Amino acid sequence: ELREAFEEEAKDKKMPRLLLSIAVSAGSETIRSGYDVPAVAAYCDFINIMSYDFHGKWESQTGHNSPLYALSTESQWRKQLCMEFGVKLWEKMGAPKEKIVVGLATYGRSFTLASPDKNGMNEPTRGGGKAGTFTREEGFLSYYEVCDFIKKGARYVWDEEQKVPYAYMGDQWVGFDDEKSIRIKLNWIKENGYGGAMVWTLDMDDFHGACLNGKKYPLIGAMGEELLGHSKRPVSDLDALSKKVIKSLPPTPAPILPKEVLLVPRKKDDDIEVIEIKPDPDATNARIACYYTSWSMKRPGQGKFQPEHIDPFLCTHVIFAFASIKDDTISPIDGADTPSGSAKKSLYDRVLALKEKNPNLKVLLSVGGWISGTAPFKQITKSGYRQSLFVFNAIEFLRQRKFDGLDIAWEFPRGAEDKEKFTNLVKDLYEAFIGEAKAAEKPRLLLTAAVPASFEAVAAGYDVAEINKYLDMLNVMTYDFHGNWERQVGHNSPLFALFSATSYQKKLTVDYSAKEWIEKGASKEKLIIGIPTYGRSFTLKNTSLTDIGAPAIDGGIAGNYTGEPGVLAFFEICDFLKSGAILVWDNEQMVPYAYKDNQWVGFDDQRSLKTKVQWLKEAGYGGAMIWSIDMDDFRGTCMGLKYPLINTIKEELKGYNVANLEVLSSNVLNSLVDKDEVVCDEEDGHISYHVDKKECAKYYMCEGKRRHHMPCPVNLVFNLNENVCDWPENVDDCESVTGGRKPS
Repeated sequence: ELREAFEEEAKDKKMPRLLLSIAVSAGSETIRSGYDVPAVAAYCDFINIMSYDFHGKWESQTGHNSPLYALSTESQWRKQLCMEFGVKLWEKMGAPKEKIVVGLATYGRSFTLASPDKNGMNEPTRGGGKAGTFTREEGFLSYYEVCDFIKKGARYVWDEEQKVPYAYMGDQWVGFDDEKSIRIKLNWIKENGYGGAMVWTLDMDDFHGACLNGKKYPLIGAMGEELLGHSKRPVSDLDALSKKVIKSLPPTPAPILPKEVLLVPRKKDDDIEVIEIKPDPDATNARIACYYTSWSMKRPGQGKFQPEHIDPFLCTHVIFAFASIKDDTISPIDGADTPSGSAKKSLYDRVLALKEKNPNLKVLLSVGGWISGTAPFKQITKSGYRQSLFVFNAIEFLRQRKFDGLDIAWEFPRGAEDKEKFTNLVKDLYEAFIGEAKAAEKPRLLLTAAVPASFEAVAAGYDVAEINKYLDMLNVMTYDFHGNWERQVGHNSPLFALFSATSYQKKLTVDYSAKEWIEKGASKEKLIIGIPTYGRSFTLKNTSLTDIGAPAIDGGIAGNYTGEPGVLAFFEICDFLKSGAILVWDNEQMVPYAYKDNQWVGFDDQRSLKTKVQWLKEAGYGGAMIWSIDMDDFRGTCMGLKYPLINTIKEELKGYNVANLEVLSSNVLNSLVDKDEVVCDEEDGHISYHVDKKECAKYYMCEGKRRHHMPCPVNLVFNLNENVCDWPENVDDCESVTGGRKPS
């Protein structure tokens, strides 16, 4: 995908294509199990093989960081741990020679010898070597620190079989590369016809020229001389340097023995206080996702809604509507991202400030909506390059502004091409959100979508079973079933159909729409039922005909605050009722409507919402979505209670447990990873070993916060009790080399 995106971007911008390279392992097990070599090689410009770190402090014996060849006396397993074997395996498995770039190291791996008298290859050790003065990492020395080590009296030894040097002094030992070994490796690269050399890293060569004769970058300079024909300089000879140094090592000081050991008594079991934690009978894991509309603050008088009006404990999720898409990235609408007002905070900041009062609240940004239409989404999904650009720009945008996730409001994809593009978009976003969270060690961004209730729109634009895999919530817009685009009155959001309705009209209900999503492959726990805090109004053609289906000539008169014909916010409906409108309960559709003179409105009230939430719980759905928080009676002017509709929903959901609901809270980073995955979180320099529960023949080694996935030699499995690779019969929970561990 990267290669294709790079090619599309270059063609689109009429610029040279961006290069694509990869850094890959030289370990035989990783190469065989982790790479489709011919496929990878086809797309990469070059393959940087990390032919170093073959041995290090994670082992219990000395070994060279990057031997060119293996020792003849080593086991078959250890003979694979050398540059020649790793590089040639890449070639054998399908990597073109000209794309193979061989890794050379400007550092060494060091050890602390178990016995200073045993200082050759494969001798016992008791951990990594002392940290360098500058790199400050145990078991590791840069080339210029190796030079200092030799200047202090370390003995230089050349290993003729492996074609690399090592050095030792006292109980310290280091295997490294010098100019001699680097030049031998470079000639080997040329003889084999490989594409070149990669160095890790520029900053660990002797860049000051402090080692010998003021010569800067002796190792990397040798690469330029041998591969690029640069004029040759005198070779730095560490062997000669070592022989010239007068060895006058200070005696090892006697160990300081402890004079006193303080023993802290452990509490007896009888001293432990047992606290019984009782579950909260009102607790619920259902979601209440409330959309907030940025334009609501432009309404006049008592209808003006500010972010500060939002009760931070009312909803579980607040979704900011909307942002648009411009130049393949999220673009704020109406200055939402620009500081304004006396507090000099942007609209985004003011909404996000709700999390300071309720840290459990999630605030998402919705992009699209009817304001944007379909064009921006069609544009970003036009090519893999544009889609990738949008995905990564979105992550940056959301993280910078501290949103908890993204809501996709593409209204609406239609046709086979759009259906596929919508699926690919949410898949790419989801996978990128997971990858970014793991890499940054942050909670994963949530991903939701506002989707239609119309069975026709669902069939035309959504691969439901597929998008269900990637979305945390499917916010179904179960409202706007009827409105001023029709010439007969109909309810905005009927729960059930009239008995007398046609077969088509019976599909225009909350109940039918939710079941349609489930039938198409949505999970019940992810389905969030849309509930409106507004009504759809009509102007009656005949004031004596007021039932559902009565003739209408247009939408109702615009409300004093919302100012849109055919729509009334709940607080405007309250005013309508107070003015003498007649309230009617429809016992078939389980919703109310009201009329006065030639004005008619179908809406939801506390009674209908109690019924809908009871239905929602019986069906096992994941919660309620509110459109929108700013159209409920947020001032409490109607009946003395602020947010009467949303509070009714919240009250009715108390004690309701959504079955099969995975942890979607972005507070939990561990929900991103396999429960059996080993996480290294230890002090620097500390080494520990852990089993791989899926593969007996592998294990994990934690080196501080670094994690290494290590294979055992052929026919052996990892024995945690002994911290060694052992025969299967000696490991109780492993029946074979190929299988996983038996559950404990």
